[in-house]
Amino acid sequence: MIKNYKLLLFTTFTLFFITFVSGSSILKANFYYKVDWENVQCFVPPCPKYTIQKLNTNEKSQKILDFIFPNGLNKTTLLGDESKTLIVLGTTQPSSKFPNNATDFLVTRVYKSLPLGNKQTSTDKYYMFGDNGTRCKTSPCPNIVAALLNVHSQEIINTISQPYEKNVGFLDSVWLSSKNIRSDDFGLIGQGTIKNGVISISNSFIYLPDPPIKCPELPLLKCVEGNSMTYSRDENRCLVSPRCTKFGVCTLSIPLCNKGYRLVSFPSTELNGCPKFFCDPEFVNKTHK
Repeated sequence: MIKNYKLLLFTTFTLFFITFVSGSSILKANFYYKVDWENVQCFVPPCPKYTIQKLNTNEKSQKILDFIFPNGLNKTTLLGDESKTLIVLGTTQPSSKFPNNATDFLVTRVYKSLPLGNKQTSTDKYYMFGDNGTRCKTSPCPNIVAALLNVHSQEIINTISQPYEKNVGFLDSVWLSSKNIRSDDFGLIGQGTIKNGVISISNSFIYLPDPPIKCPELPLLKCVEGNSMTYSRDENRCLVSPRCTKFGVCTLSIPLCNKGYRLVSFPSTELNGCPKFFCDPEFVNKTHK
């Protein structure tokens, strides 16, 4: 009886998760696409410079004139050559400028690849990940659902292996790990290959905007002499838990960030008021200095 109930619970979750990641919970016409761009020159409009390719399929690519993005996104990181780093969820529609001979793309969600991933392999596919509810006393534990985007197919895996902690200095591993497995819309898309229960990610695509929620406003504390305001940083890169901390002895070394990343710091409670440094992707919103 208990075994059958667990099987029913797992099956129900699985069906829900496949529906969620396929985009059919929004509109049946919504699919995930990789974007490409070429700076072609045309003598007569319209002049579509973008193409989209439906993920995990062999369908023919489509030419796109314009993208219609949701409000609140920094479009300078999304258009032109930058668009080659995007995955978009949405649907095509007739162009507002040339309805009879051009196509626009109405974007529901947009994801951008983290710089300095690994070179993609011929076996890589695109996945999103969920928790299947399995709990184990030993590891590895097969508790991760890897759902193939645009395809009603999935695999159960035990490990998500990211390349970025090796490739990028001072990356916030808590921030990245929090995006691997989510129950909301804000999880990452992983391009990778599954073997023996492990997916080796070549590139991760981050949901935009990031963070997806507004950081909380913090009170301004009055600290006694010899103390200063310090913080922690949560999985959304927001400063939290302000407190007065006695000054510590700080090192003077300041790290350099890899290309595509910017240096940020904050007075850390963990480091007794000394600055804690991270290298955040340049395309995410700043949450502090």
